[in-house]
Amino acid sequence: MFFQGKDFIRPSKKLRLLSVVQALTENERLSQTQLARFSRTSSAMVNQYLAELHREGMVQFAPVNRKSFAYKLTDKGQEARRSMLEQYCAEMVCGFTAIKELVRRRLEPLAARHAEGAPIRLALFGAAETGEVVLAALEGTPFDVALVVDNDAAKHGAPFHGHTVQPPAALLAGPGRLAVDAVVVSSFAHQRAIQQQLLAMPGMPESAREAVVLL
Repeated sequence: MFFQGKDFIRPSKKLRLLSVVQALTENERLSQTQLARFSRTSSAMVNQYLAELHREGMVQFAPVNRKSFAYKLTDKGQEARRSMLEQYCAEMVCGFTAIKELVRRRLEPLAARHAEGAPIRLALFGAAETGEVVLAALEGTPFDVALVVDNDAAKHGAPFHGHTVQPPAALLAGPGRLAVDAVVVSSFAHQRAIQQQLLAMPGMPESAREAVVLL
């Protein structure tokens, strides 16, 4: 339900509590096992969270039968949910902003190599989530994204945030000539492999090594 990473963005108790109360907002008849799946924790921990929320007057228990309960958020619980959700969204926005700034700083040396004020035509290699972040990061910069390419043939011809995804061959304006000033590999997973693929493309100019930018 909410983003939880494995290493760098680990789930906290507060995030799991938010997951529980958000799930109950959508369906108060969820079992503790189902709530555990939503919050990515154990049923035992969910039981503790519900007991804590009940003690603090945020959740009411209503028996459904001898074995199960409905867990209804009180007004206090709804207010706590809204407050936690606001904090969660603010943190995620800050994280997104930090990633955009990282992308901009990575491209600063490229901007320094071009004449001041002149637009720098870029191609993005990778039409997926990282490409979306790079496009957002480049808004309001001297970089002009002219092409978006991808190896996945199923994406060719598909729209991607105002661009039409093309095959890698579109990067060449002719033998030995790039159609853009630089190619940004907008994929963290296979950057080196994509770089090697680009440099090995027939017709790729010798200067391409400096024109291919890894994030």
